[in-house]
Amino acid sequence: MEGDKDQGSSLVAKGSDLVAKGSDNVFNYGATEDPDETPLETYYDLLGLGRAQYIVWAVLLLTCLSDMSELTLVTIIIQHLRCEWKLDLIFETAITSSVFLAYALGGVLFGSVSDRYGRRFILLLAITGLFIFGVLSAVAVNKWMFLVARIAVGLCIGANFPTTLVFTVEVVASKYREYGISAILIMANVGMVFVGVAAYLLLNKVGWRWFLVIMALPALLCMIGLYLIPESPRYLVASGERERAVDTLRWYFKWNKVEFPEEWKLRIHDNLSRGNLKDILVPKYRKETILLSLMYFGNIYIIFGIVVFLPIALTEGFCGTTGKKPRLDCAKPSQANLLTYSIISSASIFAVILGLIVGKYCGRKIPLRIFSFCLFLLTCCLYVCITEQVTQGVFFLTKFTSSAANVLIWFLILEIYPTVIRNTATGFVNFWGKFGGALSAVLVYFLYYVNPFLAVTSFVLNGLLSFIASMLFDRETKDLLLTDTIEESSGDQEEEVVEEEEVR
Repeated sequence: MEGDKDQGSSLVAKGSDLVAKGSDNVFNYGATEDPDETPLETYYDLLGLGRAQYIVWAVLLLTCLSDMSELTLVTIIIQHLRCEWKLDLIFETAITSSVFLAYALGGVLFGSVSDRYGRRFILLLAITGLFIFGVLSAVAVNKWMFLVARIAVGLCIGANFPTTLVFTVEVVASKYREYGISAILIMANVGMVFVGVAAYLLLNKVGWRWFLVIMALPALLCMIGLYLIPESPRYLVASGERERAVDTLRWYFKWNKVEFPEEWKLRIHDNLSRGNLKDILVPKYRKETILLSLMYFGNIYIIFGIVVFLPIALTEGFCGTTGKKPRLDCAKPSQANLLTYSIISSASIFAVILGLIVGKYCGRKIPLRIFSFCLFLLTCCLYVCITEQVTQGVFFLTKFTSSAANVLIWFLILEIYPTVIRNTATGFVNFWGKFGGALSAVLVYFLYYVNPFLAVTSFVLNGLLSFIASMLFDRETKDLLLTDTIEESSGDQEEEVVEEEEVR
């Protein structure tokens, strides 16, 4: 214990020296600010990365797992629902697409609410709703009750997922943000694989109703975890709540076993406008907002289009023929098909790891252009249907590449916008991405039965859209500090890692 205290005192002394020097460096954002106040980034540099952040991240990772599991499971159980309620093609499509569309709307509706009332508040509200409506889906007495319940689930996911990403980057120093973002994105894709593996093990044994109940249980654990962790310190600073922010920081310092610098005075921002949608379309952000939305739209269309395409193609065949009629019989998904779905879905996990490495060491802009170009080429390769095994391999690579590009897109989204509009911007861009997912759920389903190559054409066009948008995007955010206000976010402010080794 004495050793920890000595080490903590040494860090505080060094940190105080950093603050003294900070009046002329990147940590001092404005000339009108009190030079005796210490910015949050300096606290975070002293805090480091430790158990406190790992605890918060663990809760957020479980939340993300629950979200993505609920999002994709309907595409797997749809054949069971067809048998239960004698669904026609139109209603099947409505069920499949409704959750994606609700997901898109949820991000826009709740993004600004999170910027105004807090990250933890929204997460608690949404995860509670996710659990309730997930269970209601399992006990639905008819197809209409099921549809309404899944729409509510989609709204909750739309509130949850962007907020978990924002919360993740706001509890660490800017230099650690890539790790948090990548962890969340990995868990999102683990959630999709988890559904496939769970379905492989349980679905045909316990039935779709008990399967939905089991898949809702992680949300219950998330509710408990969210009650135990504090609010985002960066949000509290941006909202002017000094006392709560300091108390929250004490919690982080305590769990990381670092002595809290009581002699410092935390710099906060008073009377800031937060959560205004129009702020993300001001000239400073307009171009980036539009291009990020287009890139994310194209990529998510492809990713979730594959999620919809795979269960059909595994049953009907990848190399289909024109005019094939839908098979609306009661055949349950085979174990082999469920396993193949899980393997192809796992591509995104490895893609996120690659995206982290490339983004951290090579930046965002150029790798994003390369990934987008490769994605366009891979979607074109889907036209060449040699064998089903080869086509499955191309689908694996397509999902891999689009997921890697998405990592860099999320880096850009979370780094460009300041705290006061970060969740609003995230929700807005996420809306267009998930709108692409909802559109793909409708189009891919119908186009496949007209001609499978029409569905592939829709992938190609969206790959081209993402590539063109990436070529027009010219902003690099690697090595930038996260900012709290629009005034701080100058667009060309480069992070100077001041005295980093000394703080360590």
